[in-house]
Amino acid sequence: MQGFIKTLFGDKNTLMVAGGSILLAVGLLHTPAHELAGVALPLCLLAGAGYLARR
Repeated sequence: MQGFIKTLFGDKNTLMVAGGSILLAVGLLHTPAHELAGVALPLCLLAGAGYLARR
């Protein structure tokens, strides 16, 4: 079961990258620049994947 949870959620860095990306997108949705949320989320996730790959 421990391996399943580790595979499903990763570690704290993975959760931080995903959570930060979602928070940024939700934050952008509540601003006049809400159109950028659709672009910002994939870019943040891609940058986060690059960050996690180097760790």
